[in-house]
Amino acid sequence: MVYQYDICSFLILSLILVSLILRKIYYGKQHRIFLIFVIVLLLNTLCDMASSAPLSALSSSARYAVREVGTFVYFILHASILPLFTIFMGLSAGTWYKYIGTHKSVKILFCLPYAINIAAVLSNPWTHAIYRIVDGEYQRGDLILLTYIVGFIYALHSIIYLKKFRGVLDRTSIFAFVSIYPYTILAVILQYIYPNNMLEMFAYSVAVMTMMIFVIRPEKMLNLAVGSKTMAAFWGDVKNIFLSERNVNFYIIKVNSDSSIIKLYGINMHDLIMRELVARINAKVRSKLAKSVLYDVYYLNYGLFAVSVEGKYASGDMADLLYEAVSEKIHTDKFDLSLECAVCEIAVPRDMKSFEDVMNFIDTFEKSSAVTGVFIYEKLTQQEKIKMSFDIDRYIRKAIENNSFQMYYQPIYSVKDNKFVTAEALIRLNDDEVGFISPADFIPAAEKSGAIYDIGNFVIDSVFKFINKVEKYGVQYIEINISAMQCMSDSFVEEIKGKLMQYGVSNKSVNFELTESASEILDDVLRRTVTLLHAEGIEFSIDDYGTGYSNLHRIMSEPIKIIKIDRSLICGLSDDKARAVLADTIKMIKAIGIEIVAEGVETKETAQWLIDMGCDYIQGFYYAKPMPEDQYIEFLQKIS
Repeated sequence: MVYQYDICSFLILSLILVSLILRKIYYGKQHRIFLIFVIVLLLNTLCDMASSAPLSALSSSARYAVREVGTFVYFILHASILPLFTIFMGLSAGTWYKYIGTHKSVKILFCLPYAINIAAVLSNPWTHAIYRIVDGEYQRGDLILLTYIVGFIYALHSIIYLKKFRGVLDRTSIFAFVSIYPYTILAVILQYIYPNNMLEMFAYSVAVMTMMIFVIRPEKMLNLAVGSKTMAAFWGDVKNIFLSERNVNFYIIKVNSDSSIIKLYGINMHDLIMRELVARINAKVRSKLAKSVLYDVYYLNYGLFAVSVEGKYASGDMADLLYEAVSEKIHTDKFDLSLECAVCEIAVPRDMKSFEDVMNFIDTFEKSSAVTGVFIYEKLTQQEKIKMSFDIDRYIRKAIENNSFQMYYQPIYSVKDNKFVTAEALIRLNDDEVGFISPADFIPAAEKSGAIYDIGNFVIDSVFKFINKVEKYGVQYIEINISAMQCMSDSFVEEIKGKLMQYGVSNKSVNFELTESASEILDDVLRRTVTLLHAEGIEFSIDDYGTGYSNLHRIMSEPIKIIKIDRSLICGLSDDKARAVLADTIKMIKAIGIEIVAEGVETKETAQWLIDMGCDYIQGFYYAKPMPEDQYIEFLQKIS
């Protein structure tokens, strides 16, 4: 017998098994089945060697026993190879459950050939129908062909599967799966013709190595730094879940303080912390699920994880348990760290009907301002869903198409004139499906999608058209919030000049507001736009002063007329230290000749204190709330 091929097979499979274990490539359904597949082949190879090696050092009875046991176990394991391969292929494509179906008859048809094969092997010690050991040597039985027929049936299963779901797998995976046929068919034919050449297990080991490289793909599908599956694996699995029409619960975990971890501790320590979180997630999920239940853990991006569990096994408190696991303080030699996290549970296809829905939700949840805690998507209000899902883009597009944005105006009191001489224009979105959507939610989304240009044009057209209606009531100018992205358009200056002429609006009737964060990133294009518009007589304000890196020296270098102190500073006036800081801030701003608007004023006492400190304008609910155009005109008529 030529058993050197088995030795090669043993070495190849051993190296693959060690690689899988050391790299922890055994989490998840696909990887678990592949690991079992490799172990079965490795044990089968050992049995093949036991049944064919010389064993000359053993007595004839011992040699007979080794041959008998080795051959018996070989055929038991050999019967499992192609069924396992077919299941592994189905799980890799994610459509196994759709292929095998939920009907018992289909499952029975798949398992029946395997059961017949196993039954024939188990009865062999009495029937010798599959094989016999004569004088310590292996001989084929009359029903040996049965094992080849069963193997052919499962090969046929896999071929039918590949044909039916060929659009699911990529070309490299298909190549890897198909390669098993020429390897093993050639080996089986040669071994059938030349029984002394043990080629079959060697062919399987080469096929396994091919699948390891092109299907498992550790470098692409596994993040070895943190010990989980990658974003690429996640998107592939989500696609396959929808294709197989399975019910799966996803738990999306977001570490809100992730960027701070990188800044404070560096990327290497960050990866160690993420690895610790993956270990905690695995431990928590394993403690909750039965050992037979498989799940997957993915590391999607900096501070973003996902866990998938079959819907029928997902418990009601899983999201709470995961939140508990990732929020628990992390202890290291150098520091103890508490993380701010949010966990959101979504069920597909109940909550999200398509791969695109999940993809958009993940993208938005990552960038959302979701507070810490646990969120169950099914129980969220429509407003909360808008904040966490990319549906907000649909509502923005709908508002643009239907021209359903609305302008509100909040009067601003002039201390010097003792009357309301200006107002801030505020855009509102009231959708007929979901109601009010805050600008804090739809403006950032519009900036990301590019819809901000259409929104900006709507605001400018609406305000310019409206200015002529309120000038007769003593309104000197209207403050208009503009996005830094709008200002960075090369045509923005000419567009504004054209609209001033189109609507017959004086340049003195307009004041553009930029947020303080926008002023911090004034690059050459943005600075040029501001300078050119200022040269046309249009004034600028800095809005939300105090929420960013407040640098008056930087602001002095720009053509800024007004600074609007953010309501967050005004609301803190009950604290003596905050009051002292704000008083000094107001003095510094006044010292450089810039006017001040105090935002968010809600009480008479606050208004009086700010007036006493020298603020030029007061804006807030104490004087007036934002109101639509017709109500603002009525307001002006009453006070004029």
